[in-house]
Amino acid sequence: MRSFVAITVLCLLACTASGYYMTKEVKYADKPFLVKQKAMLEIFQHVHQPELHTHLWEEQKSFDLATYKEHFTKPQVVEEFLRFYKYGMLPMEEIFSLYNEHHREQAVALFHLFYYAKDWESFYKTMVWARFHVNEGMFVYAVTVAVLHRKDMQGIVLPAPYEIYPYYFFNDVVISKAQRYKMQGFYRMKKADGVYSAYIPSNYTGYYVHSNPEQRVSYFMEDIGLNSYYYYFNADYPTWMGGKEYGLYKDRRGEFYLYQHQQFLARYYLERLSNDLGTIPTFSWYEPIVTGYYPYLRYYNGVPFPVRENYHNGYTEKHDVVEEITDYERRLMEAIDYGFIILPDGTYVNITTPTGVEYLGNLIQSNGDSVNKRFYGYLEKVAKFFLGGSFEMFNEFRAVPSVLEKYETAMRDPVFYQFFKRVIGFYHRYQDTLPSYKYDEINFPGVKLETIEMDKLVTYFDNFDADITNAVDVEVFDETTMKAGEMKKFGKMAHYQGEDFVLYARMPRLNHLPFSFKLNVVSEKPQKAVVLVFIGPKYDQFGNVYSVNANRENFFQLDHFLVDLVAGENAITRNSQDFSWFVKDRTTYFELYKQVMQAYNGDYKFPLDMSEAHCGFPARLMLPKGKKGGMPFQFFFMVVPYQAPEVERFTGYDNTLSCGVGSGARYIDSLPFGYPFNRKINEAAWFTPNMVYYDAMIFHKSETEVNSVVV
Repeated sequence: MRSFVAITVLCLLACTASGYYMTKEVKYADKPFLVKQKAMLEIFQHVHQPELHTHLWEEQKSFDLATYKEHFTKPQVVEEFLRFYKYGMLPMEEIFSLYNEHHREQAVALFHLFYYAKDWESFYKTMVWARFHVNEGMFVYAVTVAVLHRKDMQGIVLPAPYEIYPYYFFNDVVISKAQRYKMQGFYRMKKADGVYSAYIPSNYTGYYVHSNPEQRVSYFMEDIGLNSYYYYFNADYPTWMGGKEYGLYKDRRGEFYLYQHQQFLARYYLERLSNDLGTIPTFSWYEPIVTGYYPYLRYYNGVPFPVRENYHNGYTEKHDVVEEITDYERRLMEAIDYGFIILPDGTYVNITTPTGVEYLGNLIQSNGDSVNKRFYGYLEKVAKFFLGGSFEMFNEFRAVPSVLEKYETAMRDPVFYQFFKRVIGFYHRYQDTLPSYKYDEINFPGVKLETIEMDKLVTYFDNFDADITNAVDVEVFDETTMKAGEMKKFGKMAHYQGEDFVLYARMPRLNHLPFSFKLNVVSEKPQKAVVLVFIGPKYDQFGNVYSVNANRENFFQLDHFLVDLVAGENAITRNSQDFSWFVKDRTTYFELYKQVMQAYNGDYKFPLDMSEAHCGFPARLMLPKGKKGGMPFQFFFMVVPYQAPEVERFTGYDNTLSCGVGSGARYIDSLPFGYPFNRKINEAAWFTPNMVYYDAMIFHKSETEVNSVVV
C-alpha cells in the first residue's frame, strides 16, 4: 500500500508541473524590472491625451530620432520610418486599421523602431517620443507587438486590451455613463483610501437588441477575456511577420492558426447547444447575409462601428469583391484536391504528407511565411471587408473598420464563426485526404485506461470588474503639484479636480466551479505518457447521438499534460485549476499599478508568473453553460506515448515569464494539433484500451445557488 501511495504522489507532481502556460513557479521582480513595468503601465494611460504626463512631454522634446541611429541594431529602420514620417503618416485621432495597407506599412515601420532598439533606454526614449508624434491606435499596436517579441521584455505585464481601449469592449451606454460620472464631479461616487470609485453596470448587445437568435450567446461572443485572447493571438503571430528572424515558423504557426480557429468553432458550438441554437449557420457570397449585427460600439473620435442589417445584401454593391474571394477559395480547394501548392516560380510543393497542413495554414492566413501570397491571396482580409458591412474610403488614410476588421472585436460578430466555419472546411477537406489512423497507430501497448471519476460540473454567472478609466479624459498630470507622500503611495492615477478616481464596468461573465477528475491507468512498465482531455457534445440539436467520426470536429481540448507512469496501477488526479492552456482573470489596471508602486517603493514583492499570461485561454470559459436541470456532454480521455518534440520544451526562454512565441519550444510533444481527431475516424480501428468516452452532465446555477451550497 505504501508503494502505491508513493506512485500516486510522484504522478501528481508530474501532472501538476506540466502546465502548458500556467506554471506553479514564481519569481519576484527586481528594481530594474519594476522601472520598466512602471513605465509601460504609465505610457498606456489615456493614450488619446498627448500631454497627460508633463515629465514625458518634456523628455521627448530633446529627442531627435534622425541623430539616434547608432542606438538601433539595424540603423536602416530609422530611415525607413522617417520616410513615412516626412511623407505623412496616419494623423492623430484617426481610426487605425491593420486591414488598411497604408496603416499596416506604417505600423510595421514603427514596430521596427521599437523591436531593433539596442537596449531599454533606447526603447524607452523612442517609445516616449512616439507617444506624442504618431497615431494613438498605431502606437498601442506597435508597442504591444514589440513588447511581446523583445526578449528583454519577458515578464512585462501589459494592461488588458479592454482597459487600454474600453471603447472596443464596452458599448456606448457604458462609455457614456463613465463620461457623465467624471463630468458630474464624482456625484454618488464613494471615496475609499483616498480614491473615488464608481461601478457602472454593463451588459451584452443581446440585452438591448434581440435582432436575431444568435444574440442568445452574446455573453460568450462578447466576453472581454475571449476577445482579448484573440487580439493577443494575432499580436503573437501577426500576418505581416515571418521569416527566420522572428522564428514564428518554428511554432508550426500555419497548423496552429487552423487548429486555433477550429477550437473556437468547437467551443462556440457547445455554447450554441446550451442555448438550443444548433449548428453554426452557413451563408452564400451571392445571397443576402441573414445574420445582422448591431455592435453599439463607437471609436474614440465618436465615429460608430458600422452596422450590418439582417439580410445584408453585399453582393449587389461589392460583386467584384465576391469574385476575388471565390478566386482565392477555388485556388485553395484546388491545392487541397491536387495535393500540391504552386510556387511563384512555377514549381510545386507536395502537401499530401501530414506536414503539408503547415503550408496550407500559412496560405489561408496569408502570413509572412506563406510560400505564395500573390497567387493564393488574402482570403480573410477581403472576406471580412465584405461581410462586416464596412465601406471603402476615398481617402487612403481614412478607415472605419467593422467589428470583423478589428482583432479586439472580431469574435463579437456571429458571422465571424460562420466565416471561419467555411475556412475550417478547407482544413477538414485537407484532413480527409490523409489516411485514417490504424489501430496500432493510436493504441498504446501495455497501457489501459481503466476507470474515470469526475466531480459534479456546475456553471454560473458572476460579476467581473474592469477598469475603464481610460474611457474618459482627465486633467494633465503635473508631478510638481503632488506631495511626495501621495506620489509614493498612488503614483500617477487618473486625476480630476485635484482628486484621484477610478471607474469600473461591472458585467456578468460565465464561470464554473473548480472540478477534478481521477484516472486509473494500468501500465505494464514504467514509461512517460501524455494525457489528452477533450469535451464535446453527446447529442446534436435534434437529440440524435453523434457518430464518432461526425463528432470529431466538435471536441474542444481541455488539457494536454505529461505523466510518469509506473508499472502497475497509476492514480492520476487533475484539478481544473491546473489545466494547461487556461489562465485566470486579469488583475485590473488600478490594482496592478498599485502593486507595482508598492513594490517600486520596497513595500511589496511583485510576483512574476504565468497565471495571467496573455497567451492563455480564459479559464472561466472552460465549460459550456449547460442547463439548469443538467445537460449531457461527453469527455474524451486518452493516454498516449510521449513523443519528444524536435526542440526540448522551454529551450531559449524562461517559462515562468514568457509564452515562448517563436522559440519552437512551446509544445510538450510533437503530436499534431488536435490528435487523434485530426483525421477521419475508422470506427473499426478506433476504440483502443488507452481511450475512454465519459458522459457527464453540466448544471447551470444562479450565483446565489452556487454560494448557498454547503461545502
